Amino acid sequence: MNILYKLYNVNNLSYKFDNSVIKGDNLDETYELNMKGTAFNINKQNNIAIIKLNILVNSLLNESDDVFRTLSFDYNHVYKINDYESMSDDEIRDFVIKHGLENAMSSVKDVIKRITDIDYQGRMLVDIPEFPLNVTFDS
Repeated sequence: MNILYKLYNVNNLSYKFDNSVIKGDNLDETYELNMKGTAFNINKQNNIAIIKLNILVNSLLNESDDVFRTLSFDYNHVYKINDYESMSDDEIRDFVIKHGLENAMSSVKDVIKRITDIDYQGRMLVDIPEFPLNVTFDS
């Protein structure tokens, strides 16, 4: 079996600021990246597999608990799948997760940079988790 990146899309995008937490000129931001939910779908009729991630990023100012920026979105990373006819859904899921999740997370990191490039603050540069991950997906 092989997979080929096809596309990604972002839904339910929310990006908010709370300027009231700014105190002084020092804006030392730290970022918290959370995956609120994960799912995996296979559509054999269209030869695609989809990794779905619900992303939440908070930025905290000056080592406090004050949330400065919040970014959340639903992210779908779509792969074209080939040569899967003899494989079960579980085998396809395991293959796509093993060979595609790191690529999807790297793309999420890039999406976060692009979204936060449009405002007057610095871009959010989040770290992706180390791989391999031990993740459970909802079917």
